[in-house]
Amino acid sequence: MDLIFSSQQSPATLTDAESGKVVSRIDYREDDTGFFLDYLWTDPACRGQGYARRMIDHFAAYVAAQGKRITPICGVARSMMQGDARYAALLHVGLRPR
Repeated sequence: MDLIFSSQQSPATLTDAESGKVVSRIDYREDDTGFFLDYLWTDPACRGQGYARRMIDHFAAYVAAQGKRITPICGVARSMMQGDARYAALLHVGLRPR
């Protein structure tokens, strides 16, 4: 499946290029200190296929390009990000990988 990532405004989405169906999304807020990842959602029919991880990867790259950090409010996203050293530089202090 070819995917299109869009982050021009909240929610950021990961969309199937062929069908136009949103397979995953992130609701977020931004301020001067960085981005607050409020909610991570994946279509129930698409769960277990790595789309949430891909969504976080794309969102993390977007945030890094802005030179900011992420505060993951969503528990699922927080667990995924704290458990992965690739995101260490992007997480606000106090949320570094365990």
